[in-house]
Amino acid sequence: MPDSVHVFLDFDDTLSDFAALGQRYVGALSTLLAKQFGGVPEVWVEPVGQELAAATARYEATFVGSPLAGYCAWIEQERARIALAILGTHGAALPTGFDAGTFARQMQREALLASNCTFPGAAEALTALESANLPVMMASSQESEYLSAALEGAGLDRFVGSRFGPDLVDCAKEGPEFYRRIFAACGIRASQALVVDDQPTALDWAEEAGARVVQACVKPNAAEPEFPIVLRRLFDLPGLVRMGVV
Repeated sequence: MPDSVHVFLDFDDTLSDFAALGQRYVGALSTLLAKQFGGVPEVWVEPVGQELAAATARYEATFVGSPLAGYCAWIEQERARIALAILGTHGAALPTGFDAGTFARQMQREALLASNCTFPGAAEALTALESANLPVMMASSQESEYLSAALEGAGLDRFVGSRFGPDLVDCAKEGPEFYRRIFAACGIRASQALVVDDQPTALDWAEEAGARVVQACVKPNAAEPEFPIVLRRLFDLPGLVRMGVV
């Protein structure tokens, strides 16, 4: 494959197990809150889970069908909203010197550093792609700070360049415009991009933007693929690329 190929990896259920990470993240965040504000971690689990679920619902209501509805402003407000709501369930106040957004960022980072759930073969695949001089970026619905902390917790941050992250292009991952913007931000043509994602809808958007695509079916009991080129194990990604299958 030409050196100009750029690999764009989704995070959830492509590089990392979404359900397992969510469970571990809630547990780690609850432990941090208990340590700082008192009680046992179990008393924090329910409000953390409820507020994260509510945030997902608000995201969907805002951005599904409207990817340019102002993601950067939304995520700033949402971080603070979630933090204050969780603390409010137990009458806790923000630590001295912290605003809600800064506190939310810190807690998210610390929890993600303790929540590695990457699939087998992730480190090996990224090492091989680096050795082949193939740039690797993220193309995720999670914001860049989330991705950076999660990658660092997995020991993979050194392999990944830009962590897109709707916040880096102020566009939710809800249509082809997300991909057009991240390719432009990297200074490449869409034909140079190879997008790896588990979600068929996201792959449709990437193809519409002009990229080549691979469907990731690496999680246990993954649904049957809808695209012809399929990644079953992360170990196999460098070989797929080298052989020119994609």
